[in-house]
Amino acid sequence: MAALSIAACAIAAPAVAQRTGENAVTAADDAFGTSVGNETIGLYSTDEVRGFSPAAAGNIRIDGLYLGGIVIGNQRIQSGSTVRVGLSAQGYPFPAPTGIVELSLRPAGTEPALSGVLYGGIAGQNGFDLDGQLPISNTLSLAGGIAFNRYIDFPGGDYGDYLDIGIAPAWRPREGTEVRAYYGVQFGPTDRSTPFTFVAGSELPPELPNHFQGQKWAGWKNRFDTTGLFGHTTFGNWRLSGGLFHHVIDSKRSYNTLFVNAQSNGSAHYIVNIHPRRTTTSNAGEIRLSRQLDEGPRHHVVHFSLKGRSRTGDFGGEQVVDFGTVNLSEVPPAFPEPDVEFGDETKDEVRQYTAGLAYHGRWQSVGEISVGIQKTRYRKTVEPPQDPAIITRADPWLWNGTLAVNLAKGLVAYAGYTQGLEDSGVAPEIAVNRSEAPPALRTSQRDIGLRYAIGPMRLVVDGFDVRKPYFNLGPDLNYAQLGTVRHRGLEISLAGEPIKGLNVVAGAVMMKPRVSGPGVDLGLIGKKPVGQAERSVSLYLDYRLPWTPRLSLNLGVQHLGKRPANVDNSLIVPGRTLVNLGTRYRFQLADFPATLRLQLTNLFNDYAWNVTGGGGFRRVPPRRANASLSVDF
Repeated sequence: MAALSIAACAIAAPAVAQRTGENAVTAADDAFGTSVGNETIGLYSTDEVRGFSPAAAGNIRIDGLYLGGIVIGNQRIQSGSTVRVGLSAQGYPFPAPTGIVELSLRPAGTEPALSGVLYGGIAGQNGFDLDGQLPISNTLSLAGGIAFNRYIDFPGGDYGDYLDIGIAPAWRPREGTEVRAYYGVQFGPTDRSTPFTFVAGSELPPELPNHFQGQKWAGWKNRFDTTGLFGHTTFGNWRLSGGLFHHVIDSKRSYNTLFVNAQSNGSAHYIVNIHPRRTTTSNAGEIRLSRQLDEGPRHHVVHFSLKGRSRTGDFGGEQVVDFGTVNLSEVPPAFPEPDVEFGDETKDEVRQYTAGLAYHGRWQSVGEISVGIQKTRYRKTVEPPQDPAIITRADPWLWNGTLAVNLAKGLVAYAGYTQGLEDSGVAPEIAVNRSEAPPALRTSQRDIGLRYAIGPMRLVVDGFDVRKPYFNLGPDLNYAQLGTVRHRGLEISLAGEPIKGLNVVAGAVMMKPRVSGPGVDLGLIGKKPVGQAERSVSLYLDYRLPWTPRLSLNLGVQHLGKRPANVDNSLIVPGRTLVNLGTRYRFQLADFPATLRLQLTNLFNDYAWNVTGGGGFRRVPPRRANASLSVDF
């Protein structure tokens, strides 16, 4: 109803540019990770920064406020995201190891607006988006939308339907005060995917046939609800910010289909893990009081923060059905859906509360300094059926400090150190303790680097060292701590517009991920963490042709180096380079701004593998052709 109301008012008003101008390449300030609408580019993402997951670690922010591990995801609410690492995270109170992912809501402006996007093609996404904004009064505006998406992976056969609905009002009663709220729901009545392949031995699995290898009855049925209320107000030199966030993942049906003990000749066990209904509820919130003081060219801000999060969920109780041996090179038979009786589930609950004090100072033309200290209390409770609860506690002091110095015009040197306490990922489906989450991890990060503005270009060179406990599958398939992992590396970003009409975003990561501990010393596990490449390079170009500015060409090249695929490092996945090519054409459609975008992904149809941190293989999607039409009404 909100979307229809916005549409009715916006169509009668002059068009306000929204979706037709979306372009991740022109929007990016660096190569570390930018998401705008349906486009995502960069070295990193919400799920991976410097080899770790910011979402799993709880490093998600919105308007600078703490969301824990909540990722809104619903694009009718969330318009994009930006990865902040190194100097780009300078000035954020209470930074975190492996960086910060800053989310942004769709704007709720002062003019009626409506944008529609139709997209489809050979494989990939097919559907529509409808987004808009509607002013209700001088102080209140609405943003909202509705979308339907059908994902079809041809020839692999993955299939999913999703309906997204969201609304995000904004209240601005006076200058310096803004309150945003949002509610979104995503319905996924059907979501079927290709099985993960777990290899036995040191050889890659054979190429999979161009056909769906799952079972039609093994389709997930999901619902995601997300709610939030946040804002800020200023009074004199004081600023009060706060937010409360709630997220529910409800999987009425969930399955994980696996090829286990896959051999080089193609034989593998065909297993389906059938789960009982599972609901995961996450809450997060923060209240922050900041005091600003200016004295000539020097700017000081002191922050006091109270924040917390909780997460409750269940694991266990599933039934593991082994359908026997199949051949990966052939299409598996259609097995009948089994009748299963679920076992008792184990409840998993996490609560964490943190108080912090931080200072950020900036001296014009000289540099910046930030320091912070936090006291956090963490409690994790695991309640196995018919057994006493297992309680894990931690209450460390955490501190951080960063320094940036202006060495010359456009040249900045910086260094930083950050400590953290965070969750890790859950045990993969092949583990004997599948879906179990480990206790809190003490983490740390060191940074040092340079940023140099070369005319219209921005160059960042950063060295980093991230250390965490290493959890993975041991030889007994138990997901547990196997040692300590250390990711040391160098990251480079170059972004800007070197010539008029040409936008460049280029980046590279050269990393040395290593595991240490008794398991490595005894030869039980390898010294390289599973799934981690030592080299990653990306290049994105967007060129608006000078003789016809309505038309632009875009190119994306992504290279990922070789990486180990099992815990003893006897299996290595080769590196890959994927090329994407596309074009945009901007025009007027019945007096409305419009953009037609054509895109070819995996241009050369390279057959390559993705591998998870737990050693699961999935094929990289083959070549696809997609088109989208955006119109601002």
